[in-house]
Amino acid sequence: MLLLCWLDPALPWPLTLSTPRIWGLAALNLLPVLILNAAFLVITRRLLLSNWLTVLALGAVYFVNHLKMQELATPLLPDDFRFLKTLGVSYSFFAQYLASSRMQLCFAILTLSVTLLLVRREPTIEFLKGRSRGAIALAAVVLAISLAHGSAPWKVIYNAGNLEFEPWAPRDSAARTGIITNMLLFYWELADDSPDSVNLEQARRVLHDRSLLAPLPVAAVERTELPDIIIFQSESLFDPSRLAGVDYDALPRLRAAMSRGWSGNLHVPTFGGGTIRTEFEVLTGLPLAAFARVRYPYLQLRRSEIPGLVRELKARDYRTLALHPNGGAFWNRNDAFRAMGFDRFINGPAFDGAERHGHYVSDAALVERVMAEMDDDGAPQMIMAISIQNHGPYDDVPLASNERPEIQIAGLDATTQSALQTYMAMVQATDQQLARLIDFVESRQRRTLLLVYSDHMPPLNRVFAQVPFQNGRRPEEQAVPWLLLDNGSDEVRTDDHPSWFLPAVVLERAGIRDVAYFNLLQEIRRQEVWNCSCDAPSETTTALAHLRYFDQIESAMASDELL
Repeated sequence: MLLLCWLDPALPWPLTLSTPRIWGLAALNLLPVLILNAAFLVITRRLLLSNWLTVLALGAVYFVNHLKMQELATPLLPDDFRFLKTLGVSYSFFAQYLASSRMQLCFAILTLSVTLLLVRREPTIEFLKGRSRGAIALAAVVLAISLAHGSAPWKVIYNAGNLEFEPWAPRDSAARTGIITNMLLFYWELADDSPDSVNLEQARRVLHDRSLLAPLPVAAVERTELPDIIIFQSESLFDPSRLAGVDYDALPRLRAAMSRGWSGNLHVPTFGGGTIRTEFEVLTGLPLAAFARVRYPYLQLRRSEIPGLVRELKARDYRTLALHPNGGAFWNRNDAFRAMGFDRFINGPAFDGAERHGHYVSDAALVERVMAEMDDDGAPQMIMAISIQNHGPYDDVPLASNERPEIQIAGLDATTQSALQTYMAMVQATDQQLARLIDFVESRQRRTLLLVYSDHMPPLNRVFAQVPFQNGRRPEEQAVPWLLLDNGSDEVRTDDHPSWFLPAVVLERAGIRDVAYFNLLQEIRRQEVWNCSCDAPSETTTALAHLRYFDQIESAMASDELL
């Protein structure tokens, strides 16, 4: 109880269990810990060892929660435990957030030493054998399984309404319920993480009522006219000059390019992390908010064929390639990209020895690989490049001191100032490489489209807490940049979009206008006034997304039942 009250921000410290509510909240967070402790006790038959293992598990949970809150402003959630399935790749990626490798090694040795000492020296509890041990084991298993499934009376004890649990606001909920209780309630809320419960008949009815199921006229497209397409997803790219008091242009080349192409603000479904949420929307055109239970789409949406931009291009004889310097098992991209239809996926091992900028493989190395993979002959190509260079954390990043811009922002402490300078140095390097890629595209003889966009805002929470934005909005409400250049056209257009609308923009620019789903999205856009900063798409867009995911749009259009 003392340890929980010290670690959990929802519980009082120093300990003041002065009201029944505080006692109750502490007990609710403690119950799952006691069940785990009982399981360790039955397995080890040693009191100190079981307590030690429980403390280690509890410390790990709250330590990871602290890091996630610090970097992403989001508490630990049940879906985060999916990373344990790819522990090798996940650990190598997230190790940058931990102490030095020497400190990690010392902690591992200390932990192992104490554990082995207790195993060898602590005597077993004589009482815990035979029937007594079996009875306690059975009780622990029954309690654990029933708690995980939310069986009676657990949902009465953990009453979501009384605890003011709000699944759409995990940070606020955790501050009210405690980290462990919040995770448990989230697990119950999102236990059915499949979109299969979607009512497709209702979705058809919504589109029919809006007169959207009648086939729309489309223009024929000559295959010889189809351009090559390069999509560059830039990690944590954001314009720092949008912060009050920052009079420094870290992205001059990108800004110049945006003045001669299609560009604008992009509203993405994540903040500070969760790259695959934006990535999924751009590759599929499906708004994640239409699937309320899905937080990590590559892990939860498991259709063998996922419709989207890649499959539409492959149907028109495009060669499709994905490039990413991190391991393909991370975020389950290996399986997800196969389902999306990519011909090839070049990932982590192929970038061994590549130039690094800071902790991660540089944008320079990624841009070099993109240019090397582009052919001047043959069928059109689509390359999706996913950068990693600008990923946090921004403390203790190995950059040369002369790379960091010498700027001073009023209101920032020294540590936070250094983190912002580091980030600005990183995006300056990205700006240089984007200019290099833009020059390459504009010099090609073959018509080529280049889409550049950011996956989300950077996790600069300490900066955002001390310096406001010029537009007065919260960090989570800020947009990121997008740019679409066409080396065969000098048309300029400025629009704000949600990230799931970008594929429609790319296909429109490419001259591909015979895809029913994206034609319908364009029609909905003409009929509705979209508030791009709103989390939830309209009922019409949601219905359309459901039909698209289950590949039901064409059959709905061909059906005479509703027309």
